[in-house]
Amino acid sequence: MTALLRFKQSIAKQLSKQTECSAHELLTFMRATKSRKDGHISISLPKLNTSLATPVAAEQLDACRQDTNWECQFVPDEYIQQASQKGSSLYFKFDEANFVKHVLQQVYQDKEAYGWSHIAKAKDKTVLIDYSSPNIAKPFHAGHLRSTIIGSFTKRIHEALGYHVIGINYLGDWGKQYGLLAVGFEKYGDQAKLRSDPIHHLYQVYVKINAEAKLDNEIDKQANDYFKKMEQGDPDALKQWKQFRDLSIQSYAAIYKRLNVHFDVYSGESQVNPYIAQAHALLSSSRLLERTEDGALAVDLEKYNLGTAVVQRADGTSLYITRDLASILMRREKYPFQKAIYVVGSEQAGYFKQLFQISNLMTHTNQDLQHVGFGRIKGMSTRKGTAVFLQDILDTAKDKIVQYMKQSEEKSQLSDMDTVADQLAMSAILIQDMKSKRSKDYEFSWDRMTDARGDTGVFLQYAHARACGIERKSGITIDPHCDFSILKEKEAVQLAQSIAQFPDIVESAFATLEPCTIVNYLFKLSHATSAASATLRVKGTDPDVAKARMLLFWSARATLRNGLHLLGIKPIEHM
Repeated sequence: MTALLRFKQSIAKQLSKQTECSAHELLTFMRATKSRKDGHISISLPKLNTSLATPVAAEQLDACRQDTNWECQFVPDEYIQQASQKGSSLYFKFDEANFVKHVLQQVYQDKEAYGWSHIAKAKDKTVLIDYSSPNIAKPFHAGHLRSTIIGSFTKRIHEALGYHVIGINYLGDWGKQYGLLAVGFEKYGDQAKLRSDPIHHLYQVYVKINAEAKLDNEIDKQANDYFKKMEQGDPDALKQWKQFRDLSIQSYAAIYKRLNVHFDVYSGESQVNPYIAQAHALLSSSRLLERTEDGALAVDLEKYNLGTAVVQRADGTSLYITRDLASILMRREKYPFQKAIYVVGSEQAGYFKQLFQISNLMTHTNQDLQHVGFGRIKGMSTRKGTAVFLQDILDTAKDKIVQYMKQSEEKSQLSDMDTVADQLAMSAILIQDMKSKRSKDYEFSWDRMTDARGDTGVFLQYAHARACGIERKSGITIDPHCDFSILKEKEAVQLAQSIAQFPDIVESAFATLEPCTIVNYLFKLSHATSAASATLRVKGTDPDVAKARMLLFWSARATLRNGLHLLGIKPIEHM
């Protein structure tokens, strides 16, 4: 049980006896107050009234507010000091010294697990998370960024809650699109350029052949024919495919390491070929297949308002949905899972509804398959040749941070300035992307991605480094048994309240898989920490005062560190 919940339950236990509401229901009505003047927790009487077994009529509510039943003759205890009524709300005041003690001692006890230690661990539950998934022979550009970082967050928060998580990078390494690239390489490829800069050269080839295909229908036919040769096992076609695939994976590895992203499995469309026949057999035995006018095979999903999904072309070749159905069968066999999550752009929502419906129909199951969508980064397109490469974004962001650091004499003297600058750049980029709800689109902008001012990743890192600096300079050992009555200043109590909210924030973020829930909380926590450190000195104060304040700042720093960990950001200890 969290410290905050312990205090809330003290309210709920008494109030449930007076209102006919269950203690659990009462917890949902409780809100933190904006000012501790009236109390720390409030409950809206109108909202409470609507949940009662016999609600009070609206015209009677004003009169009832004067009644002692509404006034709640609350008996103070070790947790709640006072209950009062003001306007249409009930207010409850914590015993602040006891509250601060419970919060800080919980952080000290849980340490790296603070924020999720109270949540029952999901033992023996396997979750597959499919994310990033770039296409081979094309650069990892900013369009892949959102899937990569949202997927990494999804993986980390499931791991924190005890799930057995398998992170899969399902590469786009098969299909007509690859056939198009192969045709293009035959026309425009250069072995010398391939050896010196494989990814950019293959990208240039891809752009050229796409432009040509728009003017010449024969290119499309050649691409289909080449892909058919691949599916039939042509050794020369497969040899070239493997070369391009291996070169692409090597280039991705450096980017993932820099972004602090880890995959348990590198898979791809090419690996599901043995399961395509099995998928077709299940579709057929379930009487789901219908022949279209042009000879293709499709599944009618009109009864589910999902239209019709083609699962095999007239020439017998597979499509994305065919291979995705086969991949689900492969994953069920290799990694028996309870839940599978696909982190892919929101524009694919309709496609995944079709995929999941067909999968459940052909396997006669109701698997927990979930699509976690996100908005687009506008202003780029690989097909038009206007992509902004992620490698360039990372390097530019780092250069901007280096220039900023060189303006400070202290920062410019850091022995590891290059490493710190790179970590700050990653933080700035990731936080800027995650600070809004994932469903929102945004326009690609160098300034937006690299801005170091305001609520940014740089600010969060600075807050963490500053807290580490307070610990280093104070020379005080962290003591969870200090005198908590000392921490009575407004800033101290507000910071403790902010720290106490973190477990609820983690639960909310897990329920919605919204990283912005964590990001925006960390901004508030960092501002509260900054306000407290401006008035509550540690070094040079009375030893008992210094000890209590040090535990407070250590707890704030530990909470910030844990939040950054869930977001995939390595905290910096000095800058």
